[in-house]
Amino acid sequence: MNFLFAVLIGAIIGAGGWLAIRNYQRNAIWLAPVLGIGGAVLGSVAAALFGDSSAYGPWEAILQVVLAVVAVGALAVPVLRRASAVETAGK
Repeated sequence: MNFLFAVLIGAIIGAGGWLAIRNYQRNAIWLAPVLGIGGAVLGSVAAALFGDSSAYGPWEAILQVVLAVVAVGALAVPVLRRASAVETAGK
């Protein structure tokens, strides 16, 4: 059940992240959701390693969301770097 929630959370965050950055950077439509799912699954594994019980708890959900956002946010780094370089070159 935890894996199912991780996939669901990651897919939702990934789809939202793809919608947020699609106008700034061209990526495959599947890339952000896959990174979100990977981050959420990693959050589930991290929660298990830190001693979270087998029941789905709030700490596991928090770790899933945070790591999914970080994974999808990694797609925005080149966009931010490119914008920063353009601003610096224009001065």
